[in-house]
Amino acid sequence: MLCHVLALPCQKPSWFKTPVMRRIAISTPNVMGALRRLSRDQARPYNFAISPVLVNLSGEFITLLGPFESDPKRWGEMEFVNIHDGRTHRLNDGSLLALPQTFEMVFAQYLRHPEFKSMTPDGSPCKAESRGLLQRYPIIATGLHLIGKETERGWEQSEDISTLLPSLPHYQRATFVNRGVQEQLYKVALNTLQLRTGLSRHSLLRARRGQVIHPRTKVLLINALSSHYVFVRLPIPPLWPSFTFYLDML
Repeated sequence: MLCHVLALPCQKPSWFKTPVMRRIAISTPNVMGALRRLSRDQARPYNFAISPVLVNLSGEFITLLGPFESDPKRWGEMEFVNIHDGRTHRLNDGSLLALPQTFEMVFAQYLRHPEFKSMTPDGSPCKAESRGLLQRYPIIATGLHLIGKETERGWEQSEDISTLLPSLPHYQRATFVNRGVQEQLYKVALNTLQLRTGLSRHSLLRARRGQVIHPRTKVLLINALSSHYVFVRLPIPPLWPSFTFYLDML
């Protein structure tokens, strides 16, 4: 990584072409039933299996499992079973609608991966090209819900098949209000905004200053401003200014 950043010559490791594998424990009946089609002797409860990390662009559910094998040289010729439809595949087989991920691909993705937990020095969302001392990313709790094994780091520490299934929630990205909404927020009393939105005074002050807020906060503020100016601040005739302001907010 240092050679890449400093534009220095370097030699890629020989294991860069090796597929990325995860060790999975046979802890559910459907996993054991799928593996018994390949190896009945090895498919026993709480034995181990291996699963390749795939780049799946087909839109179909593909989760491959194979008998545990510690020798990477044999992975290319092994048979793996898709636990969703029971079909068998090899990693180098053209029938597989997914690409096995190698360590070289993981390394390339890591170099381009933005830091979602931080902001750039100017306060904008962090991107792959961002440089400089990053800032803290504000977190706003809007509710409680159960999050399971949420990170890829769990694949290294856990051997449960649930870490492979696409059932994990994603965090929402924060947003900003535009200059027009920001100016209108200064024209309405904070007590009125709190009453109409149910937001905290801290969130309202952040929106007034043009700082990062939650997308749900932005929607509540726009609805409150639209209601306030259409039905409270403006007279009934003429209605054109109120509709113009409402369209600006949208």
